[in-house]
Amino acid sequence: MDETIKKSVAASVGAVITSLVVTPLEVVKTRMQVQVPNVVHASLAVQKCPYYNFSNGLTDTMLRKETLLTRCKCSAQQICSPPKPDSTLFTMARIARLEGPLALYAGLPPTLLTAIPATAVYFTSYEMLLKKFKGAFPEHNHGVLAMAAGGLARGAAASIFSPFELIRVQMQAVANAHPFATYVRKAWQGGPRQLFAGLGATLARDIPFSAFYWYGIETSKEYFSERLPIADPQRRRVYVAFISGVLAGVLATVGTHPFDVVKTRSQLVVYSKDMAPAPSFIRLLGQVWEAEGARGMTAGLIPRLVKVAPACAIMISSYEAIKLSFNVD
Repeated sequence: MDETIKKSVAASVGAVITSLVVTPLEVVKTRMQVQVPNVVHASLAVQKCPYYNFSNGLTDTMLRKETLLTRCKCSAQQICSPPKPDSTLFTMARIARLEGPLALYAGLPPTLLTAIPATAVYFTSYEMLLKKFKGAFPEHNHGVLAMAAGGLARGAAASIFSPFELIRVQMQAVANAHPFATYVRKAWQGGPRQLFAGLGATLARDIPFSAFYWYGIETSKEYFSERLPIADPQRRRVYVAFISGVLAGVLATVGTHPFDVVKTRSQLVVYSKDMAPAPSFIRLLGQVWEAEGARGMTAGLIPRLVKVAPACAIMISSYEAIKLSFNVD
């Protein structure tokens, strides 16, 4: 079997394992991020107010179809939503109690559909680019070369698989999600603008995340490979990958979380024929800050951190372990 194919298989298996473990935390993170300010203004003069009832298993919230940052220009009537959930565990328990345990795996089919090919493309592209960069710039710091390779590889993978990421987020954000085919049909009917909704925010988050993540991976590997007291080199390689994944993932997450919030909001826009286009990434970032401040920018940070630490550790260590079983460096 070709070495590139072996690496692709290793990345794909790691993606499946990681998705099964962390999908419940991703569902909780998404639910927390789409909570909106408690007061929504509507018009008494408008008979058909452009809102829909967003029931996400935690609250029933009136949302404007244009954007999840619901702020009507009219102010005659107020519709108040129930209080927000106050913790990650509370959110997870309530989803399981009201919707059933399987609701914590909402969006798993598109997650797997995206994760398997996207991770294969991402990891193999990263290793190919890093190898080329090391050959072209042998005197440069390997961590810096890893940043460049990681950012480029992630940007390419995110662009290719953006429509599937959009569908996954939409399925995870609502209670009792429609069948997967319904979201595919809706996204396709919306055209390229809706298929790639949130791509700018995705790239703004994923490229720097990947750059700092791979910098952390490579530098941590160099550090712990020399210091971890494990005699067996193969076991040491897997343990080093696990520790490096945790540290690199957490650091990258904290730095890029505001972009993750905006990405999630931009992908949950609901269009209607009489509505204006979705706001741009910069405008949406400003709206989140103006409406919710630092609290909005950090919404879902704890569950994302809890998700990222095991996800990065499981993914990179699984990848390294499977490569070892294939006798691939």
